[in-house]
Amino acid sequence: MTGAFDLSVYFVADPSCCAGRDIAGVVMDAVRGGVTMVQYRNKSGNMPEIHAQAAMIAELLKDADVPFLINDHIDVAFAVEADGVHLGQGDASPATAREKLGSQAIIGQTAFTSEHMQAIDSQVVDYVGTGPFYPTQTDKGKPVLGAEEFAALVKLSPVPVVGIGGITAGNAAAVIDAGAHGVAMMRAISEAESPEAAAQEFTKVLS
Repeated sequence: MTGAFDLSVYFVADPSCCAGRDIAGVVMDAVRGGVTMVQYRNKSGNMPEIHAQAAMIAELLKDADVPFLINDHIDVAFAVEADGVHLGQGDASPATAREKLGSQAIIGQTAFTSEHMQAIDSQVVDYVGTGPFYPTQTDKGKPVLGAEEFAALVKLSPVPVVGIGGITAGNAAAVIDAGAHGVAMMRAISEAESPEAAAQEFTKVLS
């Protein structure tokens, strides 16, 4: 399994949510602002675009002390030598990712029901993303958990939990208070006027 990693300020970078800016520049601004993990997520691009963007970010982050994960695409994570992968409930299995990426890879999985939590294999999965904690533009179809339901799910998880969904620097503390080991955010950083300053606001709250 992997060594220690820091979920506290987990930035999800999506090229469709960067206010028209280049995703690599936004990622590097966020890293300068103090984010502790970066996930590349692209639900609309074609595979050549996804691979090219992932490779570019992986190269830029090579000397940064920030783990780089790929959303969904195990083969892309392997090809660009990312630090790991994050898988949704409808993606390939964590066991497949572990077999492909090796014992040192970080394997994350989305889990938003008690059944999902009970199915987590802590020998394979390193952390789960749980939510939405607040209303979010990204996963509009999922019911909002709120603090009480979120906390109940955290207690069921055999691995650390990162809170997801509508989280800002202004409301992140409540997610930690509900048991999360960290918070994940997208637009709160990527669409901010200054992604670096936005990331710094999160680090002030979560450090």
